[in-house]
Formats: sequence, C-alpha cells, structure tokens
Amino acid sequence: MERLQRVFDELCREQGWARDGERARRHARMLIDDYLAGNTNEMHLLLAGRAFAERLRHDVSL
Repeated sequence: MERLQRVFDELCREQGWARDGERARRHARMLIDDYLAGNTNEMHLLLAGRAFAERLRHDVSL
C-alpha cells in the first residue's frame, strides 16, 4: 500500500490534482487495478500512471 500511496501522491503533485478530485479518483482506481494485475514495480506504476494522466489530459469531459 505504501508503494501505491507514494506513486499516487507523486502523480497528483506532478499533475496538480487535488487528491480528492475526480481525476485523482480515476487515477487511483487505475493504479490499484494495475497493481492487482501484477504491476508491483514502483517505477512501472509511475510510468503507467503518467501515461494514464496523459490520456486524462485529453479527456475534455472532466
């Protein structure tokens, strides 16, 4: 859990997201799903989170 929290906090900081905002919640769900699917490497989670953030940046519905 600490690994996921560090990645989540870092990505929220990088993206300027409030930790309780909609984008951050979507991001947290993605990280948890990725972790449960076997991606337990902190750097890989960070890279996956950044890629997800890039996709969210282009989602104008939020």
